[in-house]
Amino acid sequence: MSNDAVDDVKHAETEQVANPKQLIASVLAAAVIGILAAIFASFFLGLVEAGQHAFFHTIPHSLGIEGNPIYVGGLLLIASLVIFFARKMIGHTGGGPLTGFHFDVPAKAVPSALIAAFASLVAGVALGPEAPLILLGVALGGILFARRPEKVRKAMMFVGGAAAISAVFGNPFITGFMILEFVALGAVPAVMILPVFTALASGYLVTIGIWNIPGVSAHPLTVPGLPDYPHINPGDILVGLGVAVLAGLVALIARKGGEFVDRLSQKRSTLVLFGAAVVTAIVLAIAEGVFGINQDQILFSGNSGMPGLIAETSLGAVLVIIIAKTLTYSVALGAGFRGGPIFPVTFLGVAVGVFVALLVPGMNASAMAAAGIAAASAAFLKLPATSALLGALLIAGTGPAIAPFAIFGAVIGFVIRLVADARNAKVANPVASQG
Repeated sequence: MSNDAVDDVKHAETEQVANPKQLIASVLAAAVIGILAAIFASFFLGLVEAGQHAFFHTIPHSLGIEGNPIYVGGLLLIASLVIFFARKMIGHTGGGPLTGFHFDVPAKAVPSALIAAFASLVAGVALGPEAPLILLGVALGGILFARRPEKVRKAMMFVGGAAAISAVFGNPFITGFMILEFVALGAVPAVMILPVFTALASGYLVTIGIWNIPGVSAHPLTVPGLPDYPHINPGDILVGLGVAVLAGLVALIARKGGEFVDRLSQKRSTLVLFGAAVVTAIVLAIAEGVFGINQDQILFSGNSGMPGLIAETSLGAVLVIIIAKTLTYSVALGAGFRGGPIFPVTFLGVAVGVFVALLVPGMNASAMAAAGIAAASAAFLKLPATSALLGALLIAGTGPAIAPFAIFGAVIGFVIRLVADARNAKVANPVASQG
């Protein structure tokens, strides 16, 4: 499977709606799927958060070993053992985070992938929850429309996956924009826009609540605690461009590291899986024991570690966080763990922005974080428009002036990825490139 983020949604193709009745039917079906997908997604996220709290706070606190790297290494090894057995199930835990969003996974292959993802996330692996949520939505659509024609079933599987992933972004427009970009790239037919948007809207009602009924969402991806940025200074633009280059390169290094680990895993999958658990524990031990870095800034998706990262005032500490997170993220991407790539790469983008804001006196961290998020996401996902919106919306609370930084960042990150891909293609096939 290709590494492009959109390759795995091509199977969701469906014919153009022939009449208004078919359009109404598809929209009504999408509304139902959106509600159910949001409920299942929120339930899964709640289970993951409960598991993380139990294994990283309640249990170690009662034993007096909270933050102990040896204990964390034990959790990671147990997760690796669970994944080892899950690989023997139907589907073999599905595709990894380097190969796309996996909207085309057969429903019968979902259980093994969800077991592997749950074990990975609860054990603190540096991946996000978005991939297993897509699997939940895809399975839901496949089950509800199992008796319908294949094209209808695959279309509703795609709708379910899109609605489920929206639960973690805190804003349906990020997912909606992603779908529009898929359409623009030709990966998804335009007829999918209305059903997906309907599912996103109905699912969002579940996450935020209606009337006096509270929403059921877990903690979405957020970047809290950044300062206001009401006005753009000319010098900020230049520094922001530098942040975008650096963040794009960091994301690309993490991805290349993951691809290297993945190549090793294809030869010795079990050894690499358990070895990645050991490497992650060693990195954590060094970061915690030597530099005093909190474990939530090295492990997990990065969302829980965001407030501490933004409040960090030590340039050296932020540099250690970037290096350590890049290492744990890389091994998680390619070793066989399961989860999504968006949350950790967003964390790295913010970390680069904070680093440069500390490095350059008087620089505003909000503008730098917007550039960093967009550049890192675009370099990893090859979705520049979605990455720009991600950077703008996550930092939107600091003021509208951050928008240009997000757009410039996404453009630069995307260009960095294109250049890297072109160089890789030239190395892989020098004869064709010369022709």
